[in-house]
Amino acid sequence: MSTLRSARHLLPFAVWLAAAVLAVALVAAFGYRGARTALAERTAEAETRLSERLAQHDAHLTALAAVIRMARAEPDAGVQGLAQAVRTFYPRITDIDVIRPRGELASVAGYGGVDGPTAGTLPGAALPPLSSPGETAIHARADRGGYDLVKLVAPGVYLRLRIDAAALIAGLAPADYGAVLRLDQRELARAGPGAQGLAVIGRGAEIASASQPLRLEISRRLGAWELLRPAWTLPLLLGLALAVWLAAQYRRAVRDRREEERRAALLEQEARLAHAGRVNALGEMASGIAHELAQPMAALLTQSQAARRAAAQGRQDLLQLALDANVREARRAGDILGRMRVYISGDAARLEAVPLADALTEALRLVEPDLARRGIALRVSLPNAPCGILIDVIAFQQVIVNLVLNAAEALAAGTPAPRIDISAVRQGEQAVITVADNGPGIPPEALPRLFEPFFTTKPDGMGLGLPLCARLAETMHGSVEAANADGACFTLKLPIRMPA
Repeated sequence: MSTLRSARHLLPFAVWLAAAVLAVALVAAFGYRGARTALAERTAEAETRLSERLAQHDAHLTALAAVIRMARAEPDAGVQGLAQAVRTFYPRITDIDVIRPRGELASVAGYGGVDGPTAGTLPGAALPPLSSPGETAIHARADRGGYDLVKLVAPGVYLRLRIDAAALIAGLAPADYGAVLRLDQRELARAGPGAQGLAVIGRGAEIASASQPLRLEISRRLGAWELLRPAWTLPLLLGLALAVWLAAQYRRAVRDRREEERRAALLEQEARLAHAGRVNALGEMASGIAHELAQPMAALLTQSQAARRAAAQGRQDLLQLALDANVREARRAGDILGRMRVYISGDAARLEAVPLADALTEALRLVEPDLARRGIALRVSLPNAPCGILIDVIAFQQVIVNLVLNAAEALAAGTPAPRIDISAVRQGEQAVITVADNGPGIPPEALPRLFEPFFTTKPDGMGLGLPLCARLAETMHGSVEAANADGACFTLKLPIRMPA
């Protein structure tokens, strides 16, 4: 019961927690979707800006190639001026070189420097295999600083632009976005924050440039605050908590009202059941009570006939004895009827000290004919029984009769050598009376519910007998318990004297 109550108390919190998790997940999903949309927009903008920069490289190649073709000597002042202007306005172009192969070596004339043209050499094999003037080639530099864009200006004359990849992608995306530039899966440069955070999203774009087939990847890391959006999440969680609390209060009020109604209905039902049980028990004990009443009535008839004969003979002494006997038997019949009336009306039980052996004998006399008819052996053992017990005789007889008849019905299914054993012993201040049979026993799943009203294991049972026995035992300050041994075993415990 305590576990059930604890579970009920935790239910609102569990509901709120589940709703909170769902709400946070929905907010996070909404935030993630918004971040993905913003990423797609930033990627498209960065792709457009990068395409414009690459187109500028192509335009510079074309303009420089035209000037180089018109140059008459090396170095040329016109090439130098144009190269310096390109490097000034486009600092991502770090070097502009004119290369002329000379056997195994190629001479390099560097333009665009502040101090004028520079000269140098490089291996002829380092030049890309270009065959037609106007063709271009691109390759990543070994130092991972960027890439070289080479164009064949004229036979034996190459133009090379050295591009700083980091400067090329600088400013393409906002500061909280990361950018990576790749050429043939090789990373050329990286800008912006690293890929760390609660969630990382990314999007790539292939740049549509014939001379510079680069790939741009834009990414963004999403922190918890950005995904969960406290301005949305906190009011939502508080609103959920309030809604769950109100629902729990309403549910608790409804449950309390139903519990009160159920308790009131149960009390009323128990009162009716007790009365119905007493009336039903009266029917079950009708034969036994009739037998008890028949004895004093037969004695009254016999003594009355004897009194008539004594009167006719003038024997006053015999007449007096017969009349005294009639008075005793009439009082005995009145006591029996009085106990019946008290039991049916539901008044407090009238407890009295009775010899246990006598009480059992009187109760078993009511069922012996039925047991004999069924062929069921009855064994009574009182090895250490107390001399007397405190009982309501009628209630005690009803409990014993009900338990014995239940055992007889359980044995009616064809149990070989059917037998009912009744024993009584003293345990402290209690008399313990056991009614056991050698039948099939009680189903384990039915044991916890045997004493519930209207619960029965009999096809035609009403489920009132055992609950009635339990209540009658309680009125005598006792109890009834059920268990399985070799068959079914019922234990009736009654006090030897009035409890304190």
